[in-house]
Amino acid sequence: LKKTFNNYLCNEKERLKMRVAVLEESVKSSEVECKASRETVLRLVAELDQERRKAASSVAALDSLKVVYTQLKRVKQTLTERLEASKRVIEAARRESHCLENQVEELERRIQEAESKLQAFLETLVGLLEKRCEDVILPTERDSLPEVEMRLCCVSEKLNEQTELHHIAQQRAQLAEQQVQDLRGRLQCLEAELLTADMHCDRLQHSKQDYEEFLEQLSKTMKVEDFDIDLDFEMKLKFILSRAEQLVRQEGTALVESKSLTYSLQRKLKSQKEQIESKGLHIQLLRKKVSELEEEKKTRSALAAEQNDAQLQAARLQKKLECLQSELKATKLSNTELKAQLSHTSELKVEGRRVSFFFQLVDFRMLVSQTLGLDATALALPNYEIIKLLETLLHGHCHRHHLHHHANIPRHYSTHQRPHLQQVQELSDGSNLDVTTCRSHET
Repeated sequence: LKKTFNNYLCNEKERLKMRVAVLEESVKSSEVECKASRETVLRLVAELDQERRKAASSVAALDSLKVVYTQLKRVKQTLTERLEASKRVIEAARRESHCLENQVEELERRIQEAESKLQAFLETLVGLLEKRCEDVILPTERDSLPEVEMRLCCVSEKLNEQTELHHIAQQRAQLAEQQVQDLRGRLQCLEAELLTADMHCDRLQHSKQDYEEFLEQLSKTMKVEDFDIDLDFEMKLKFILSRAEQLVRQEGTALVESKSLTYSLQRKLKSQKEQIESKGLHIQLLRKKVSELEEEKKTRSALAAEQNDAQLQAARLQKKLECLQSELKATKLSNTELKAQLSHTSELKVEGRRVSFFFQLVDFRMLVSQTLGLDATALALPNYEIIKLLETLLHGHCHRHHLHHHANIPRHYSTHQRPHLQQVQELSDGSNLDVTTCRSHET
């Protein structure tokens, strides 16, 4: 029995050591999980900050693009207005130059006509003057002389008028030529401005294409799916702005979710730390209990001669081992279950004490039976026969030696001892029943 009990204790000790090792491994795995969850939380926080910075930079870039687009739109509008005004001025200058050219041509034609008329008049006048008559002057010529003089005066007046007109026409022609040159200079300036405006429009168109390409890249980056190519620039900007606002809202919701996830992970980490600490304390307690069991085993091996005490301690150790097994199996149970287990262990200790008391009674019965010369191993021997033999023995002994001093002692002893003996008999009967039940449980 001792060997089997020692083997049982060794097996239980090994099993408890294995359980302690398993619990230590579970604690290590929990620490690894806590570390991984902490790293996950830190990584999520870093990704959240990065996404927040990206969203802020996208919003800032979008705002700057809106400002640049507004400025470019204003510049384009002013340049368009200046271009239209330049076109109108150029058209008016062209019309005015055409009119002045027509006037110059008309004046030149009139000057040529006046010069041809003057040349013809001079030729006629020279022809008339060459026809002199030194001796005789015809009366017709005399009569026609005042008329010729009058005509000559008129022609000279007309000539003066024509010369004045020619001079005025030359002045007007010079003025017109100067105006034409001024208009040509203005036209060249306007053409240069128009060329610069066209070049600026080309640059604006190129920058617009660059901005459109940037918007397309930005839309691809922001994952804008329903993006129509035929939309104008303002609609694209509004669409991208709405998408940016949507991303900001999603980022806010993701931030809230990540905060809640971080808070839940922190709570889980805290609970796991508390569980690890509780498991560590429990492991320390188990180690202390194992050391106590080892010390008790050493003390019990030193006191192996005392069988009753060894059996009692074996029962206690068995109950303690059962309690340890129940505690190891119920590491995640609540304090109420632990209290129930403690109450159960206290009941088991009381039961062990009762069993030890019953064993003492059985030993006392065997000793009394051996003293009386009865068969102590026979369990069928009733207790009342042993009590009856004791009464007769004590009665006879007291009657022989103390008859003259204590005549009433046997009667008093019997009356005093009968209830006690009856109680002993009941306890012994109960012990027989408990012993049989305990043996049946052990088997």
